[in-house]
Amino acid sequence: MGRRAQRSAQRAAIQSDEVRLGHINGVFGLKGEVRLFLYNPKTELFKGRGMDVVLVSPEGKRVSKRLTSRSGAGKRILGLLDGVSSPEAARDLAEWEIVCAASGLPQLVDGEYYHRDLMGLAVHTEDGMSVGRITEIVSGDDVDCWVARSDEGEFLFPAVREVILSVDLHSGVTIVNDLDGVDL
Repeated sequence: MGRRAQRSAQRAAIQSDEVRLGHINGVFGLKGEVRLFLYNPKTELFKGRGMDVVLVSPEGKRVSKRLTSRSGAGKRILGLLDGVSSPEAARDLAEWEIVCAASGLPQLVDGEYYHRDLMGLAVHTEDGMSVGRITEIVSGDDVDCWVARSDEGEFLFPAVREVILSVDLHSGVTIVNDLDGVDL
């Protein structure tokens, strides 16, 4: 099976009510730890007792595990999976996707959103001018930036209250400040 077919099988094995959290991108040490690439590297989901997740192989095989994480050197994030205790067993999980049921995610407070909920939202200014649709979220150390794209181009704006006036997930619209001096 070629790499493209493997990825297709992996995508097909991820259920519509599941959220992709990241993937395993390598092995660390001799005790079966894995290197993690998390789509939200700031997440606390795997700290402490960790979280039950489903691992999905490139071929579409699904395995349930409990995942805990810790910081490594630099920006590296290391994980430990129940039942994985050797580098060989950890190596077998390279490129497996980490997913969980959307219902398993913590409830957010007002003004917080999961990236998956923002993707595709229409972005308008206060006076109704269309800016585009959110296509990407760029994680920053202090502030994330949202990227809206339209036929006219790309607009990057910081995710702060002074810029983002409202987010309505039900109507699918985000209202941003007119941003005097910024060419929208």
